[in-house]
Formats: sequence, structure tokens, C-alpha cells
Amino acid sequence: MPAGRPTTYRPEYAEQARKLCRNGATDREIADILGVCVRTFYRWRAEYDAFAEALTAGKEFADDRVERALYERACGYEYSDVKIFHPSGAKEPVIVPVTVHVPADVGAAKQWLATRRPPAPPKPPEDPGIAEQFRRAQERYDKVMAEKEAADAIRFAERVETRVCEELARYGLSQQSPSIQTADHMSYE
Repeated sequence: MPAGRPTTYRPEYAEQARKLCRNGATDREIADILGVCVRTFYRWRAEYDAFAEALTAGKEFADDRVERALYERACGYEYSDVKIFHPSGAKEPVIVPVTVHVPADVGAAKQWLATRRPPAPPKPPEDPGIAEQFRRAQERYDKVMAEKEAADAIRFAERVETRVCEELARYGLSQQSPSIQTADHMSYE
């Protein structure tokens, strides 16, 4: 025998919950109508299979109704109605049956399609040469980077040579040409 306070759950709550779910009631609303807190409601759903099944069946019915209504709204629909006219001088009103057309709603159509047919993931290119195109692009990139690195190295060497010439001139040593020379061609004072 489980310890603790006895449950307030009664089997008739399952049918009552199913009917409330069919009418679109939320879990909180059902718990409030049954006079219990939401935690108790969720505990009942976990402990009593009949209660859980009733909730599921009722919610499925409500979801089906909403789905059907969304579909009708997305496609547009017609319904029968009456117009009542009271012409001047007439003793009785004139009742005329009419058919009202409700046009399709683009927002509802988008919602319907997003739910029923989500966009397919993009397909990879069917070109079998994509690997070859990537390889060529990588070669072009490598060539450009090698040329850039070579140009950077040349600029660096020119800056070093200029700086060396400036330092030699500062100490009174001279170099015959601005290009790099061996020690045999340098003159020291």
C-alpha cells in the first residue's frame, strides 16, 4: 500500500478531460476545472493510463479540427447564408438565400504548406566535376598566395638593404651601390 495521502483522482475525470481537450482546453484549464494544481494534473497523466489516453485522444480530435479549418481557410470555401431585406412599403421582410464565397488566405496556405510540406533541403550540385573545380580554385589560390609571398619577401629585402645602407652611412661607411654586395666590394673609411 503506497504511503501518503490518498489520491483525489476518479476514473470519470478521464472522460471529462477528453471532452475538455476536444473543445480545445489547455492542460492548465483542465487542471483548473478539475480543481487540482497543474503538477497534480501531470502526475495523474503519468500514473493513470486511461487519463493519459483520454487526453491524447481529445487533443488529436481538436488538432484535426484545427487542421481541417486551416485547410479550408487556405483553399477558400463557400457557405450558405440569408440576406434579409425590408423594402419600403412591404408588409413582411424579404429573405433571400445567398452563397458567400470566402477567398483563400495566403497566410493560412503558407502555414499549411510549412507544416505539411516543409521546404526540402538544398540538393548538392549534380555536376561530377565539382571536385575538379575545387582543385583548380585551390591551385589558383595557391599561385596567388605564392606570388604575394614572393612580392612581400622582395619588399622586405629592399627595406633591409635600404636600412643597412642608411646605418653604414650613419657610421661613415659607404657602399658603392644600393644592391647587396659582398664584403670585397665595400669600402671602409
